[in-house]
Amino acid sequence: MAMSNSEIKAPSPESHRTQFVTQMRRVPGPVAIISSADGEDRTGMAATAWNSLCADPPLMLVCVNRNASVHPLIVRTRLFSLNLLQANEVETVAIFSAQKGLEGRDRFINGKWVDSPAGQPFLKGATASFECELLDSHVYETHEIFIGKVRHMGMAETFDPMLYFNGAFCRATPIEAPTS
Repeated sequence: MAMSNSEIKAPSPESHRTQFVTQMRRVPGPVAIISSADGEDRTGMAATAWNSLCADPPLMLVCVNRNASVHPLIVRTRLFSLNLLQANEVETVAIFSAQKGLEGRDRFINGKWVDSPAGQPFLKGATASFECELLDSHVYETHEIFIGKVRHMGMAETFDPMLYFNGAFCRATPIEAPTS
């Protein structure tokens, strides 16, 4: 469906945030666990606000709410891990988005976690895992953007990444190209 120019308008100040959130729900995002650890002190959060920044050198970008439990640990250790979830890890999302009432290291009790070479949590069977050293950060409003240099990586042999789209978890499936 084409959008007409009459449908493009500036939102009212009262509805600006609501409209923005509604529109962002239409953008599918890969779901990851962003975590950090300092020995037994560890925590993490479920997130879709992350991306690769560049490949040379390999850099990742993650956006973390400054009130999130993982924020001060990333700042203190200058290390974090990012684990891209498989579609069957809905329970892991619930644990890391505070739906199960677990906090800190208790979020890692399910036995699915190993430590990366620098001691950062890697999820066994994750689509992809990245251990990052914090290079830079920028505070914007409620969030801080962390830029990390990828030090170590891991990936599953098979993958079925989890996406978050329109308020629900889903899978990425290939679209068949039309044949001519």
